Amino acid sequence: MNIRILFRKKYLTILLVLITTHVFGQEKQQQTDPTIQILSRIQKDRVLLRWAASTPSAWKKTNKTGFVLEKYVLARDGKRLSSLEKVWTKPIKADPLETWEELVKTDNNAAVIAQAIFGDSFYVSGGKTTQLMDIYNLSNEITQRFSFSLVAAEANFEAAKKAGWGYVDTELKANEKYVYKIKSAVTSEKQSIKGTAVIVSLQDYQKLPEPIDLRGIFGDKSVVLTWEYELFKRIYTSYSIERSEDGVNFKALSKEPIVNLNDIPNAPAKRMFYIDSLASNDKTYYYRVNGVTSFGEKSGYSKVISGKGSPILPYTPRITDVKLTKNANEAAIFWDFPKKGEDIIQKFQLLIASKDEGPYKIGMDNIGVTKRKLIVSQLDASNYIKIKAIGKNPKQQKTSFSTLVQPVDTIPPAVPIDLEGKIDSLGVVRVSWKQNEESDLLGYRIFRGFTQEEEPSQITKSPVEINSFIDSVEVENLNSRVFYQVVAVDKRFNHSEKSSVLILEKPDVIPPTAPVFSDYTIEDGKIQLHWIRSSEEGEVTHELIRKDLTDNSEWNTVFKTKDTIQQFVDKQLQNNHTYRYHIRAIDKVGLQSKPSTPLTIQAEVSEVITGIKGLNYIVNRVTNQIELFWRANEKEISEYTLYKQLKADKPSTWRVLPSTVKKVIDKEVSPNETYIYHVRASLVNGEFSKVKTIEVKF
Repeated sequence: MNIRILFRKKYLTILLVLITTHVFGQEKQQQTDPTIQILSRIQKDRVLLRWAASTPSAWKKTNKTGFVLEKYVLARDGKRLSSLEKVWTKPIKADPLETWEELVKTDNNAAVIAQAIFGDSFYVSGGKTTQLMDIYNLSNEITQRFSFSLVAAEANFEAAKKAGWGYVDTELKANEKYVYKIKSAVTSEKQSIKGTAVIVSLQDYQKLPEPIDLRGIFGDKSVVLTWEYELFKRIYTSYSIERSEDGVNFKALSKEPIVNLNDIPNAPAKRMFYIDSLASNDKTYYYRVNGVTSFGEKSGYSKVISGKGSPILPYTPRITDVKLTKNANEAAIFWDFPKKGEDIIQKFQLLIASKDEGPYKIGMDNIGVTKRKLIVSQLDASNYIKIKAIGKNPKQQKTSFSTLVQPVDTIPPAVPIDLEGKIDSLGVVRVSWKQNEESDLLGYRIFRGFTQEEEPSQITKSPVEINSFIDSVEVENLNSRVFYQVVAVDKRFNHSEKSSVLILEKPDVIPPTAPVFSDYTIEDGKIQLHWIRSSEEGEVTHELIRKDLTDNSEWNTVFKTKDTIQQFVDKQLQNNHTYRYHIRAIDKVGLQSKPSTPLTIQAEVSEVITGIKGLNYIVNRVTNQIELFWRANEKEISEYTLYKQLKADKPSTWRVLPSTVKKVIDKEVSPNETYIYHVRASLVNGEFSKVKTIEVKF
């Protein structure tokens, strides 16, 4: 058999891109053993299986020897079996060449697979051939057979089954979960190809989702279609696009599948894109999309979108000159527009904004198509002008670049008046004044000083647009008053004189002085602290705060007093833990002193003798479990806390057991994993035993 494979240019391009990607992947795989990868798709009453060798050499070997597919029961009625229950073993191999004739006549993909497996030669052409292409084909024939056949199998599941790369299993029970193992029939150790497996269950059946977020961007006799790709990339290998002119009768745009060629490992694609040409801009076109899986399944259709083409206006207005007139805040605008373009537009518009980036508003509408000059009055200090041409089809619009127009203005705004303000206890200052009435007002600049004699300094980087300002000052320094003045600024940056001075009094807020530690002692597992009280007069609360540095705990208040006590004995300690202490004073209005200089002390608590002894384990690989057990005096213990971790992870709380239980079984284990268990006893006197740790390799 020798089928010469001729593809249309578009389809050949898709295949060549896929081949290039696969060859690159093959170079990486040369460093590892070849494998057989398997996929599954669950339907309501059956399971579809697809598999393929990972390298060209493995593909060639398995085509000769075939595969072995094994089926096992993994679980029944929701319970996992103690061991896999074998159902059957099936040898699978490509059907004989003479049985391919009918399928090859009706499907090009089947012809590709048949030629790749049985053909004497394998030659790929996109129409024209060159000597370089001939050399490439000869040197990469196995790779071409391998790559083209896998691509063709993606498009035709029936051909994949005939090639021995797929299987449909209908002998299934709803209450069972199965394992399918695929392996090569190659028996030689030198030619070993690693098999893989997949777990399936009819209860996992899910209906194929419809493609979502289909959108169309309609242009001049064209439309760009785009829809969500990343969400369903593991489900669909290709898509089919259909178009309709009446919204009822749809027809596919292409016989070939639509494949995303932009999806590469370092820059994965988010969406699919397709460009379609339209015969007319006056007709409404309807589109819908459905996905196609590796098993030839087609999803339901996406939501239908529709639209018309939008012609493009070929000419754009261009502002050529701007001249200020003798009148205040007035200017003449001049622009160019081709005479031949007047027949396809209905009017001009003048757009105006205070900033170049906008937003722009219509300053003048319904300007005649023959007009090229316009007088604009009542201009602000800064004006950005654009001219827009509106086509007879309102969707046809072209806008000129912006031009800045600034009338002459040397008159400053009025001096701000009626200043008032207040400083709260946190030092937040709120100042306000009467709003100016100038139409070209840009904003206000705020000035501040801390003495009446000094020149105030500006504290705003840019003009404030509203007639109020929030500031903050330090209320604990020696200055009791703050001085504010305001200057108004217009859009031509003319400044008013400074306002009258606003004098604000600071609130009298001074925190108490900080207490200090004077001494400490460590005796009988206790820490006794001594300190010198704050010098603040009146009612003062002293608060002692502690942090366990060993456990990196949060700061916690361990003692608080309003009387004259100047010492505290800390008894709640853990052996060899390091603690850090602060003490601070709080006055009657809630102001806090700065924390004292910290005091860091290591506790020395008498060692707890009572604890856990003889922690050991038994591994049972038949029942897939680990049994832990230990000895202890349960009269001295209230409960046990067990922690579990994988060797590479951090421990987490696993079980809390009463004192009477000294054995536990862990069934949540996996082969070839190393588990670490920690057991700690909580004693009846409130203390803890030493932590016992054991490592188990399952």
